[in-house]
Amino acid sequence: MISGAKPLVQAKGLLTCIHTNGLCSPYRTTHSQKTIDTEIMTTSNVSPFPRGIGFFLGLFSLIIFVAVLSTCKKKADPVGVWSGTIRNNSGEEVAFTLEVKREGGGIVGALVNGDDRTVSTNGSFEGDTLKLRYDFYDAELTAVIVGDELGGGFTRQWRKQTLARKLRAKRVVGSDDAAGAASTQSNSSSSKGDISGEWVMRVGEEPKVSFWRAAFKQQGSGTKGTIIPVSGDWGEMTGSFENNQLTLNRFDGINCRVFKATLTPKGALEGFVDFGLFDPKRKVVAERLTNDNRSSVASLPDPNNYTKMKDAAEPFRFSFPDPDGKTVSSTDERFKNKVVIVTVTGSWCPNCYDEAPVLQEFYERYRERGLEVVALSFEYTGAPARDAKQVKVFAKRLGVTYPILYAGGIEDAEKKLSQLVNFGAYPTAIYIGRDGLVKHIHAGFEGKATGERFTRLKAEMGALIEDLLEQKGKRRE
Repeated sequence: MISGAKPLVQAKGLLTCIHTNGLCSPYRTTHSQKTIDTEIMTTSNVSPFPRGIGFFLGLFSLIIFVAVLSTCKKKADPVGVWSGTIRNNSGEEVAFTLEVKREGGGIVGALVNGDDRTVSTNGSFEGDTLKLRYDFYDAELTAVIVGDELGGGFTRQWRKQTLARKLRAKRVVGSDDAAGAASTQSNSSSSKGDISGEWVMRVGEEPKVSFWRAAFKQQGSGTKGTIIPVSGDWGEMTGSFENNQLTLNRFDGINCRVFKATLTPKGALEGFVDFGLFDPKRKVVAERLTNDNRSSVASLPDPNNYTKMKDAAEPFRFSFPDPDGKTVSSTDERFKNKVVIVTVTGSWCPNCYDEAPVLQEFYERYRERGLEVVALSFEYTGAPARDAKQVKVFAKRLGVTYPILYAGGIEDAEKKLSQLVNFGAYPTAIYIGRDGLVKHIHAGFEGKATGERFTRLKAEMGALIEDLLEQKGKRRE
C-alpha cells in the first residue's frame, strides 16, 4: 500500500411516524430511502471540526432522531446481513456487505469482501443506534436503523485529518450469512464473455502512467479478484460482470475502492479506478495476459528490484523507540551476527496486516537458528502517544512478538529511511545478512487474495531466509 462525505452526522429534519394498518413507520414506504440517505446524514470530504467535536455533534443528531422514533412500536434489530453502498469523495458509490452478530453479550460487525472479513473490535446497539468500533484502523461506524434500512457514516483517521463517508444499506432478507447473501446477488449468468485470468493494467495518463497486474475469476455474472500494484494487492474485490460491464468493489475500513470497466470488442477492459481518497479517478486500459504478450510482463515494475540501497556496502541502520519508549537499535547485541528482516510498516496499511502473520510464522520457526525480525512503523499523525497506541493495537491483534518500533509519522519516512532509493511501498521488507549488509529488498506484499502469487512469495521468503542463515560472515557496524 503506497503512501468523502460533510460533517459526520447532521440531521436536516425530523421524522414523522405515520400509522398504516396499525403499524408505525417513519414516513411512507416511498419515502423511507430518503429518510435514511438524506435526512439521517449529510457529509463532507473531511470534517472541519476536531474529531471529538464532530463525533459528539453527530451523536447529538442521532439522539434526536432516535427520540422522535421512540413512539414507534416496532423495535429495530441490527443482527443480520446488510447490503449497501458507501460514497467516496468523487461521488462514486462502493458496494459493501456488513454482517452484524451478537457475541458474548455484545455486538460485532464484519465488513465482508468475499472470504475476507474485517471484524470490529467492539460494538453497541442502543435504541436504534448501531456503533461499531474498529480500533486497529482508529475508525468507527455509526448508523441508525429504521426497520430494514440502515443509514449513517464511517469515520477514520487519515493522516492528520478525519475522513468521513456516508453509507446506507438494506437488510438482506432470507440469508443467514454474508456468503449466502453474496451468492444470492450474483447468481445471474447474463454475461456473454468471461474475464477470468490475468491482466496487465495501464493506469493513468501521461505523464503519470503506472503498470499494474490484476487477476479475476468469474462464475456466472459473479466476479471476484484483485488488483496488484507494485506495493501489493488491494485484497479480495467482489462484484459483477454483466452485459460486458465489470464492477469490482472493496470496502474494508481502510480501502474504499471501485474498479469499473467495459469489455471492448477487441477484448480490452477500459474504464477507471477510484481510490476513495482525494485524488481523481484514474483511467484504466487493461489487456488480458496471454502467451503472445506474456513477454510484456518483463517490463512491469518488479517488487524484488524496486527499492535499493544507496550504498550496498553500507550496513542498514535504525534506532527507534518501541511503544513503551525503550530504544532499539541495529547495533544492539541481539542483532549481532544474526539474519535480520526489517519491515517498514504501518498500522493503517492493510497489506501490512497480511505480511505480519507470515513474518511471525518465520520468526517462530527460525529464531533459534539466528533469525530476528523488527518492524519500523510509520503512523498517520506523527503524534507519539496516539501512534504508539495504534502500534500496540496492531501487535496485539496479530499476535506479533517481534519488536515493532515507532519510527514517526509517514511524512518522516523518506528522511528517516535516507539509505533507501525509491522507497514508497508499505510494507517493504529488508533482508540483512549476518554481516550486517542488505542482501535483498522486497517492496509491497502480495496477500492471500493473489492466490498462487501469495504461495510463491511465501516460498521465496522461506528459501531466502534459509540461504541467509547458512551464510557466514562477521557483522559490520
